[in-house]
Amino acid sequence: MTPTTGGAARPRWRRHLVTGIKIAFMAAVVLAGVVFVSGQWDEVSEAVAAIAPWLLVLALVSVVAALLMSMGSWLVVWPAFGVRLPARGGARVFFVSQLGKYLPGSVWPIAAQAQMAGEVGLAPAASVVLSLIAMLVSIATGLGVGAILLPFVDAQLLGQYWWLPVVGVGFLACLAPPVMRFGVRLALRLLRRADAPFGYGWRVAATSSGLQVANWFFGGMQLWLVLVGLGVDPARSLLPAIAGFALAFALGVLLIPFPAGLGVREVVIALVLASVTTPAVAATAAILSRLLYAIADFGLAGVALAVDRRGRSSR
Repeated sequence: MTPTTGGAARPRWRRHLVTGIKIAFMAAVVLAGVVFVSGQWDEVSEAVAAIAPWLLVLALVSVVAALLMSMGSWLVVWPAFGVRLPARGGARVFFVSQLGKYLPGSVWPIAAQAQMAGEVGLAPAASVVLSLIAMLVSIATGLGVGAILLPFVDAQLLGQYWWLPVVGVGFLACLAPPVMRFGVRLALRLLRRADAPFGYGWRVAATSSGLQVANWFFGGMQLWLVLVGLGVDPARSLLPAIAGFALAFALGVLLIPFPAGLGVREVVIALVLASVTTPAVAATAAILSRLLYAIADFGLAGVALAVDRRGRSSR
């Protein structure tokens, strides 16, 4: 009787431990979000009051569209691992795990996603690899979009940061299916896991990359709407907004210790927007953009949890 009781107790302890970790993670994320928003509000409260409400609403809608494109880019890679995840379950895993980016260190979204992906049939090691692929696609397309648009924004700026196209081409080359498949095999070996079937072809690569490019477009439109609300010339600021936003996010992901690229994005956006507005206006737009993303991140995570829970209870 003793072995049976002990064997039954261990799974219960594991369940309690996992539940405790989930609660602690969400509590830490919510606290970090509250601290983040309250810490930035004083700097942009006057700007929010000055911007037309309809522009802020359109900017928030653009943020939601950008995040949905990013989720789609991540979701289309799942079948390459032999797992087809419904959009409802995918939204829950994606949006909730992404809240970890508000904690210091880029490892938290990956860890959260690995735990949650296991609940929907993807092995933790494959989930880690999937997270790394999503980061790679995000960085590569962000640098690519920024490097392509930068000559139309400020040729002198491209001359100063000539290495951006070089780095961008290097990352884009990694998205080629032969290179990606080799990288996945290498990653699985480093994680000490057996090779898993990975059907990553050109169609998946093109779809995932295309959705990420759409993410940068909508994100850049959001920044542009904020700039227009702050009085910046709409015609001159459209391309700089898209280029600056894409570069800022891509470079922010590369600097792991900074939560959600804090500080990095603001500097990059200010540099790219220097030709169309003042540093003060660029900094205000970047901070307000970050606040809009925080609102959308937490809002979409809450909606995804509610929809998924309702779907499960109706079965």
